[in-house]
Amino acid sequence: MLKAALIRWAVPEDWDKLGELQARSYHDAYRKLLPNDFLNRVTAESRQSECRERLREPEHTGMLLIGHRAVGYISLRFPPDARQADGEVTALYLLREYWGRGLGQRLMAWGLERLREKGCALAGLWVLERNEGARRFYERQGFRADGARRVVTRGEEFVQLRYERMIAE
Repeated sequence: MLKAALIRWAVPEDWDKLGELQARSYHDAYRKLLPNDFLNRVTAESRQSECRERLREPEHTGMLLIGHRAVGYISLRFPPDARQADGEVTALYLLREYWGRGLGQRLMAWGLERLREKGCALAGLWVLERNEGARRFYERQGFRADGARRVVTRGEEFVQLRYERMIAE
């Protein structure tokens, strides 16, 4: 049985915990999808450095805590001005040992509610085309591919697909 799970905004003091979580969960998610030489460069230290900077922006990343342990996170991008209604989920990761327990769904619901509170009517995200597990997860959350594609480099070139869903009430 899981201890009570809590989702809250990450604060600047979380930089070390969040960086470690980002590196571990990234490795869990992409172990068989991305080249090992690329994954080996994704370390807690490299992520912590970025987290120090990113957490200076308030209300950007939500952390899922079980007890005092950070086990998942969701990062959001809000529209730059109130006239634009699109928000974005820029990251959603969970440590492998917590997969399949409904915690990813809770993180997504929490993030979509934060986007809705900021006036977003639509939420988008990008997912690797070959990441079938993540694509199925997003589809179960109501996201659908909108036809947009882009190429990203993660040691090699990979295709990402854009998914979106309406979130306005």
